[in-house]
Amino acid sequence: MVTPTGETILGRLGRELWYYSLIRGIIAVVFGILVLIWPLSALLVGVIWLGVFWIVDGVLAVIDGIRRRGTPGAGWEIAFGVIGVLAGLFLAIQPLEAASTLMVIAGIWAILGGLIIGLGALRARGVPGWGWGVAMGVVTLVFGILILAWPGIALATFVLFVGWYAILLGVSLVVLALRIRKLAKTAEPESTPQR
Repeated sequence: MVTPTGETILGRLGRELWYYSLIRGIIAVVFGILVLIWPLSALLVGVIWLGVFWIVDGVLAVIDGIRRRGTPGAGWEIAFGVIGVLAGLFLAIQPLEAASTLMVIAGIWAILGGLIIGLGALRARGVPGWGWGVAMGVVTLVFGILILAWPGIALATFVLFVGWYAILLGVSLVVLALRIRKLAKTAEPESTPQR
C-alpha cells in the first residue's frame, strides 16, 4: 500500500521533475561524445569547455533541487549545483589561471560532488531511483580520486577520461529520469482521488 506521502512524491516527480535529470543526462552524453570525437588539443579550449559544462549542469542541478524542495536530497542537489556553477565560472572567466590547476579543480569538484550526490541519495532511501543516485555519486567520487592520485596525467588522457565520465554520468541520469517517470506513472492511478 502506497502512503499519501509516497503518492504525493511519486506523482510530483512524475509530472514535474523527471525531465530535469533527463536534460542533464542528455547534455552530459552530448558533451562526452563531443570531447571524444574532437579531443581538445589546446589546454585553454579544454578549460573553457569544462567550465561551460559545469555551469550548465550546475544551473540545472540547482533548478532541479529547488523544484524538489521538501523531498529527501533536494538540499544536497542544490549544494552540488552551486559548487558546479562556481567552479565552472572560475574556469570560464579565468581560463589561463585555471589551466595550471585544472586537474586539482576537477578532482576536488568530483570528490565534493560525488560525496554530495551519494549522501543525498542515501538520505533519500525509499524514493524511486535512489540507488542510481548512489551509483552516480560513487562514479563521480572515484573520478575525482583518480584525478588527484595521478596529477601528472597527460592532458589528452585527461580529456578522454572526462569524455567517458560525462557519458557514464549522462547515461545514469537518463536511466534515473526514465525510472522515476515509470514508477510515478504506475503510482498515479492509486493517487487519483475517488469520486
